[in-house]
Amino acid sequence: MFQNIISYKNLPQRNCLARHHRFWCGHLVFALLFALWMLAIYTNSTWDVRLSNHFFNVHQQQFPLKHHPFFSELMHTGLKWLMVGIALLSLLLAIMAKRMRTLKPYQHPLLWVFVGMAVSSSVVAILKHYSLQACPWDLTMYGGDLPLLGLFSSLPAGVEAGGCFPAGHPSGGFALMAFYFAFRKIKPQFAYGMLGLSIVMGLVMGVAQVMRGAHFLSHVLWSGWVVWVVLLLLYAFWRPEKVKNTPQSVTRN
Repeated sequence: MFQNIISYKNLPQRNCLARHHRFWCGHLVFALLFALWMLAIYTNSTWDVRLSNHFFNVHQQQFPLKHHPFFSELMHTGLKWLMVGIALLSLLLAIMAKRMRTLKPYQHPLLWVFVGMAVSSSVVAILKHYSLQACPWDLTMYGGDLPLLGLFSSLPAGVEAGGCFPAGHPSGGFALMAFYFAFRKIKPQFAYGMLGLSIVMGLVMGVAQVMRGAHFLSHVLWSGWVVWVVLLLLYAFWRPEKVKNTPQSVTRN
């Protein structure tokens, strides 16, 4: 009898543990497989150069869309400030949630979104600042004066660092993934919708930069990977949901 009671009480804990493992295994395995694919296949391909060649004018020796108002002002400056606005709006709503009953359940997730967007995009910006790889429009093959370097290449003597990897601009769009982690427990449909939107926004913002000659496609893809991993680590150390100090909460993933 007592054995049955113990087994019954432990059953939900084992189920929660299984869900916990599925979440972490799935998200970590995806990050690992994507990184392996990028390192083993994409890095050894010519896809970056072949794609960027389509937007480079050989006769003019420049990327014609570099200063085009639609790409430089709307797709670059406009969308950048839109992402900043979304992050600041999340913070404002988190502050307002202290006094508004309708927002109260979302106070912690909204604060998490702001922190997640700020931290993940900042990590990308720091990596970009200290990177050796140059932007396409700065490369000798595209009329610039810097060499094309591999991902793990060392900087040749007398050559300045490019500071262009990973792509900073699309990280703002990818940072919307913070909504997925913040709301996956309380609003799963909204969370998955925002996950899809974040991928679309990151790729759209990134491809716009590729068309301008500001980045290679690999810069964009690695930017999304960095944002994903940073948000996953943040989620591991700080949960967006407000955890109550109860025995049941210990087993929740």
